[in-house]
Amino acid sequence: MKKLFVAAIVAFAGFTATQAQASVNKIEIVSVQDSVVKTPIEVSALPDAIKTVLATDPYKDWTPTAAFSVKDGDKAYFQVDVKKAEETASLKFDAEGKPVEFAGVTSAQVSISNEENVSVQDSVVKTPIEVSALPDAIKTVLATDPYKAWTPTAAFSVKDGDKSYFQVDVKKEEETASLKFDAEGKPVE
Repeated sequence: MKKLFVAAIVAFAGFTATQAQASVNKIEIVSVQDSVVKTPIEVSALPDAIKTVLATDPYKDWTPTAAFSVKDGDKAYFQVDVKKAEETASLKFDAEGKPVEFAGVTSAQVSISNEENVSVQDSVVKTPIEVSALPDAIKTVLATDPYKAWTPTAAFSVKDGDKSYFQVDVKKEEETASLKFDAEGKPVE
């Protein structure tokens, strides 16, 4: 009788473990920043119109490295991060492959044609810098919890109107995030 009882418990535990494994959901990484929802997608999943535009001048010399579906309030568009040699840029297109305009400036044209790799969007000037060039206060913050589990992958000096701050792109396994700090290492909203 004991053997039958033990066998029933083992069978139930095995069934429970199988059910627990079946109920695990895949988590999709979505970045939410300033009411903007940015969802990573495969470059191959971009609309055909955008792929066609990327194959023409001036974009054809750039290699897409990442793509995102972006929802910004009532605007929806696609962001394509591209690279050529050591230069990088972020391009924004609608589903028909037309560059998205912000405050009268076409982000795709500004980002691609900018020789110094400075990205201008919504009157924001974002200049890439080396992670090692970040202020010491920010490096100290990045070495503490909860940030120390993340690896910095890129850094930018950002000028947004009268505000200046630093953006640090970080990665932990498959997750990515963008952090904003002032020069004293305090998070910026």
